[in-house]
Amino acid sequence: MSISIKTHKMLWGRAACRCSEPGCRIELYEDQTETDDATLIGENCHIAAESDDGPRADPTMPIERRNSYGNLILLCRIHHKIVDSQPEKYSVEYLVRMKKEHEDWVKSQLSYDEKKQKDDEYYSGMIDEWQRLAHLDQWSSWSSSLLSHGQPSIWKEVDDDLFKLRKWLLNRIWPGRYPRLESALNNFRLILQDFQETFREYAEPFGDDELMTRKFYKIPEWNEEKYNDLLGRYDFHVDLVEDLMLELTRAANLVCDYVREFVTPSYRLSEGRLSVESGPNLDFKWQRAVVQYGAKERKKDLPYPGLDAFYTERADRDLHYGSGAPMWKRASEPSA
Repeated sequence: MSISIKTHKMLWGRAACRCSEPGCRIELYEDQTETDDATLIGENCHIAAESDDGPRADPTMPIERRNSYGNLILLCRIHHKIVDSQPEKYSVEYLVRMKKEHEDWVKSQLSYDEKKQKDDEYYSGMIDEWQRLAHLDQWSSWSSSLLSHGQPSIWKEVDDDLFKLRKWLLNRIWPGRYPRLESALNNFRLILQDFQETFREYAEPFGDDELMTRKFYKIPEWNEEKYNDLLGRYDFHVDLVEDLMLELTRAANLVCDYVREFVTPSYRLSEGRLSVESGPNLDFKWQRAVVQYGAKERKKDLPYPGLDAFYTERADRDLHYGSGAPMWKRASEPSA
């Protein structure tokens, strides 16, 4: 179980990004990209070890508590090594006291903005929930089934969580400290709504765990004109679902950019940008791509223009499958 974004922000913010060892208190960096001195990289040190056989281990402690704020202390790499190599001296009680005394020192000696810290912790908790419901860690996997084989599909579990995410984002009360981050999340919500409703229009259960686009151009009695009309509608629908999935990926990457800019500089640096995989293409190869908004779109509060405008604007994106508006009314159900 990894440390949550909120826990990370609580630990680093309340320690003022400094080593908690009173004889050190050196300013630390979250990631090696921010410094050329590896000793200045801060580390989240477990007070009671995360593993059952580590320093100061408590096998009875639940795993979620082991990675909680109360069981962590911020240290530089040097003092992290010292603390873990001398568990008799640096006991649980000793480290808990050291942490409290350091945070008290921060509040009394440094310019500590408690309101900003609370806002940042609130945003961090919201991002934890956003990335969980959006299945960010499995993004490439679940999105590929929507971009592959010409018949979009999705796991029911993911579809259910995405629907929960739409409602959850709509009901959020934001602090207003970082308007660009809040707008990016709203942009994500608007795309998610159009993407999910468009996909669901012709989706049907496939097995126990999936939803798959119905091939509604398949008709029981042969009628060439009707077949070609329905096939054209099907191809348009598939392209639109795929283009909305790409747009949702752009929106998610934009949110991640703003989380790094305003809340946590190290957010998902090790994972990198969200990418999508599609295929097989005409040459039977698969394509992996990172899709992002261009400079023109990033200047807007809401880069996504809404579905009606997106029909044509998608052709100007870095990657797209279809273009143009439909020649028929989308709401009409093709007859079998």
